[in-house]
Amino acid sequence: MDTWPLAARILGILLLWLLSVAPGIFASANDTPPKRQTEFSDRNYQPSRQINTSAPVAITSRPAPHRESRIIQSKTEKVKWTNARGEEAEYRMYYEYDGTSVTFASVCSNHRKGSIDYRNCRKAAKQWFGTRCNTSSGSGRMYCQASNAFRP
Repeated sequence: MDTWPLAARILGILLLWLLSVAPGIFASANDTPPKRQTEFSDRNYQPSRQINTSAPVAITSRPAPHRESRIIQSKTEKVKWTNARGEEAEYRMYYEYDGTSVTFASVCSNHRKGSIDYRNCRKAAKQWFGTRCNTSSGSGRMYCQASNAFRP
């Protein structure tokens, strides 16, 4: 019986056992891990290498669409509002428009913002826009749009 293959197997098993029990035993004493930076300032900061970087996306600028210069006009109308108690009040409503749409922020801006008069004026304005909507002219379409989109 040949003892050499058996001795080689035993030696291999011992070597595997030794490596599994003490994995760092054969590492050289000069292999020290790099020091980890724990204090940062403008003088000692060293950024780590970037991982998962991608190329920047090129942004192409498009020329701004050509818009015709809008002519802003303004009007003041008398509008009536009936509150929940049935009391009727009349307000002077100021608003601005450009011929195709009403500037909602300007509606009733002649009243102090947040006041009762301002809020009631805006409610009356929504109703008034609805009454002006029935005309078939271009301004009628503007008032229909205002009646549908305006939120007092």
